Amino acid sequence: MKILVVGAGYWGPNIIRNLINLPEVEAVGVSDLDSKKACEVARKFPRTHVAPPAEEAFRQGYDATCIVTPVLTHAKLAELALDAGLDVFVEKPLTANSWEAKFIIEKAKRLGRILMVGHVFHYTSAVRTIVDLMESGELGRICYIDSVRINLGLIRSDVNVMWDLAPHDLSIFEAIIKRMPQRVSAIGACHVPQRGSQQETMIHMTLDYGEGCLGHIHVNWFSPVKQRFMIIAGDKKMAVYNDIERSESVKLYDCGMYNPERDTPAYPTLRAGDVHSPSLSSEEPLSIQLKEFLTAIHERRNPETDGLAGLRVVQIMEVAMQSIRENGRYIDLH
Repeated sequence: MKILVVGAGYWGPNIIRNLINLPEVEAVGVSDLDSKKACEVARKFPRTHVAPPAEEAFRQGYDATCIVTPVLTHAKLAELALDAGLDVFVEKPLTANSWEAKFIIEKAKRLGRILMVGHVFHYTSAVRTIVDLMESGELGRICYIDSVRINLGLIRSDVNVMWDLAPHDLSIFEAIIKRMPQRVSAIGACHVPQRGSQQETMIHMTLDYGEGCLGHIHVNWFSPVKQRFMIIAGDKKMAVYNDIERSESVKLYDCGMYNPERDTPAYPTLRAGDVHSPSLSSEEPLSIQLKEFLTAIHERRNPETDGLAGLRVVQIMEVAMQSIRENGRYIDLH
């Protein structure tokens, strides 16, 4: 296969590095508005060459494309690629709004092309292990998920911190809870204003999934420390996912509340037992994700994180933005 990567900035080289290690990939073209940047990236990797601007390159015999550009360009580039007959991988978030996402999804379906969104955390061994624990019943009923994703910068002017970081958490929430929230509340603030931009640099989101299940996401560009930390609380056991801690990124806690149907103390008690760290695969999630893209192309099937998965994340963030504008009011998802 010949694959075109559009975007040679921060994440594009990581896509290219993994693509050239896949035996199905014959060659990789690199297209970027900054031709010097494209040349620099192409020189670093074998079987990689500089391609012309995307609109022209889409029609130069590539089989598929990976779009790794700012979100405001995703819809137009995906549309051009689909019209040129390519299967399309789009880095998260899929588009800047749900209307664009629905348009791209419908076009891909009508043209019989594969559309995948880059929700890379869906493919981490840690998240897959937590999903297995949930599906096996070991965690029990999910009571809440509490997530913190904070660091110092990079401050962006095109999107706020939620559109930059929260798609990771939302895709993990979906993998574990397996349904959309019923309503969403969010508040945010801009602590590092840029010239001509007042994008929120800190946002708190609350997602109500019904039946007492809540999700909370804290994303922040203005923190002195970097944290990637998540608590998944079941009524049987609880899991902690610390993406910064590579050696034991998932810990399973045998703890919970007393069972009123089994125990009858005078007042509620808590149970605290052993802690276990499951063994995790060391394979790079981005490699697994790109393998899924190529396999979906060969088998002509929807990938695990298809366009609809991307749409659901965009819809949640749209509602969160409305809630921010309305001072944190809960907004129903329809």
